Amino acid sequence: MIPRVSIQIVTFNSQRFIKSCLDSVFLQTFQDFSVLVIDNASRDDTVSFVKERYTKQFIGEKFNSSVPLFVVHNPRNTGFSYAHNQGIVMSKSEFILVMNPDMILAPDFLQVLVQSIEKDKNIASVGGKLLRLKLGDPELDEKIKTTIIDTTGIHVVRSRHVINRGEGDGDKSQYDKKVDVFGISGACALYRRSALEDIKIPDQKRGEYFDEDFFAYKEDVDLSWRLQLRGWKARYVPQAVAYHFRAGAPLKKRFSQSKLVNYLSYRNHLWTLLKNIYWSNFFHHFIYIFFYQLVKELYLFFTQPFVLLKASFSFWMGLKKMLRKRKYIMQHAKVSPKQMKKWFQ
Repeated sequence: MIPRVSIQIVTFNSQRFIKSCLDSVFLQTFQDFSVLVIDNASRDDTVSFVKERYTKQFIGEKFNSSVPLFVVHNPRNTGFSYAHNQGIVMSKSEFILVMNPDMILAPDFLQVLVQSIEKDKNIASVGGKLLRLKLGDPELDEKIKTTIIDTTGIHVVRSRHVINRGEGDGDKSQYDKKVDVFGISGACALYRRSALEDIKIPDQKRGEYFDEDFFAYKEDVDLSWRLQLRGWKARYVPQAVAYHFRAGAPLKKRFSQSKLVNYLSYRNHLWTLLKNIYWSNFFHHFIYIFFYQLVKELYLFFTQPFVLLKASFSFWMGLKKMLRKRKYIMQHAKVSPKQMKKWFQ
């Protein structure tokens, strides 16, 4: 029998997080799921640790031994998008929980999300209230759960700057209302398979759900945008709580990000706009978009000029392919520019 949910976790040198993550997964009150760990050529002992600790014999001692766990070991780092696409194709479940290895789920997290997505067949994705996780004593493998909000969904402003709702705020029940949002963070999102099949782009042999040219970063925004264009809903469910480790405070994040992260984030943001934005909405909000991009480019020019040059070159090199994807997306869009404009506040 095919499990209703496939939980898939992409790892890369994730040994310090994977135990807490998988322990919280196997202790879920909802048990109709399988687990797929897709490792992107980790250089630490992530794969061997998972195989040794989460065999059926060990799971039987502490967890539900009927939950199957599979491990795929890629010979190279294929990136977040490619690896999760692997998992989506390999699994046959009705729903897919995409999650990072640095997550810890509350015991009823999956049950709450499944119940929520079942209530409306037009919901493509659901996500819970993600709170910050801090690292404590490394010798004790200590993970400290905080009341600082990591994300309550993806929000896009008029400049098309993408933010996590509530990021960095203290949780004072101000985000305790169930609402539809632009999208769900790829750190932990439950997707409906039929929605993913509906928006996949037939560029690759198997079809492309997350954009594999992105490699990593902003692929969840791009996917959320394509789902919105097809008329699918994304719902934030605050009763589902989980904890996510994220290095750096929100205000310092940009200044502490590596050159690789800044390169991928900048290029992928431009590709996301090129693929998904209606030109009428682009010109309507042109002044906001222009000044946001100007500030972003000036920041990179004075701090990491090589990153700006490399990202710009990569953007133009991929232009033809992205325009081809845009053509497909726009030909299949169901939602009007006016309807999409409501999300950009």
